[in-house]
Amino acid sequence: MLIHVLTFGQSQKLGESLKGNMALMENAATKLGHQISIIFENQCYMKFGNSAGLVLKNHELKDVNVLIVRANPAGANMMFRSTLIRQFELLGIPVVNKELGVMRAKNKIKTLQVLTRKNVPVPRSFIVTNSANVDEIVSEIGSFPVILKAVSGSQGKGVSIIESKRGLRSVIEMVVKDQDPEPLIIQEYVKESKGHDLRVFVIGKKIVGAMERIAKKRGEFRSNFHLGGRVRIADLSDDEKKLALDAARACGLDFAGVDILRTKTGPKVLEVNANPGLEGITHASGRDIAGEIIKYAVKKSKRFKNRKNK
Repeated sequence: MLIHVLTFGQSQKLGESLKGNMALMENAATKLGHQISIIFENQCYMKFGNSAGLVLKNHELKDVNVLIVRANPAGANMMFRSTLIRQFELLGIPVVNKELGVMRAKNKIKTLQVLTRKNVPVPRSFIVTNSANVDEIVSEIGSFPVILKAVSGSQGKGVSIIESKRGLRSVIEMVVKDQDPEPLIIQEYVKESKGHDLRVFVIGKKIVGAMERIAKKRGEFRSNFHLGGRVRIADLSDDEKKLALDAARACGLDFAGVDILRTKTGPKVLEVNANPGLEGITHASGRDIAGEIIKYAVKKSKRFKNRKNK
C-alpha cells in the first residue's frame, strides 16, 4: 500500500529531528511491503465554490489511501495547517491522527481541559495572561520552585523553572508585554520526580512501548530526549497503563506519546503529544514503533474502505 505522510514546513527539506523519524517510518514501511510518500504543506492548496476540493502538487489525491499526520501545527500558519488536516478528512480520506486530536494536544490548555473533564489526573496548573494573580496562585501551589510553560511549546522548549515569587512575576511581565498576550501556564513542580518522567507510546487501544526519560545533568529538570536526556525501558504499573490509555482516548488520538510523572499522590499526566518522536522510544524499548504506526494506518484504511463499500 502507498501510505502518505503529511508534514509541515515551507520547503521540501526535512529538519534533523523529522529526518530521523521519517527514516524509521520508511524502513518500517519497506519491511512490511508498503511505500511512504511525504506531502509537504506547500504542495497543497484548498479550493471552494461549487464543491470543496484539495489540490496536491506531485501527488494524486485519488492515490491517498491513508494519511499519517507527522506534523507540528505551530506558528503563524497554525490555522491553515489545522484546516488542511481537516480538509483531508472532509474529502473522505482516513487520517491518523485527526485534526481535533492534533489541535487538542498542541494546545496545552485544551489538553488540560479535556483531561480534567475526563477525570485524568494532572499536576495543579493555572493559566494566566498577566501577573495580577501571582500571589493567590503561589499561595495555592504552596511552595517554590514552579514550572512556567508556553501554551504550544514542544521538545522541552518554552518551559522554565522559577525559584521565587519575584522571579515569577518578572518573567510573566517580561513575556506578556503586548495588548493581546499569549497565555502562560504556571504548574506545580513535582520535586520527587527529580528530572525523571515516563513517555508511554499508545497506538489505538494498546501500549506499544514505554521509557523512562532522565534529564541530561544535575540541575536540569527537563528530561526530553532531544535535549540530551537519557532513556531506558520502563516498567509501568496498572494505574500508569490505564492513565496513558485514558489520556490518549480523551484527546481523540490514534497514536500518542503520553508523558507521566510519578508523584507521591499517584501518577499524573504531564503532556499528551500528537507528534511524538520515534527515536528515543525505539532506542529504549527495542521495538519497531514506526512499524506499529504503519500497521495501524493500514488497518484503518482497510476498515474505512470496507465500510465505504457496504
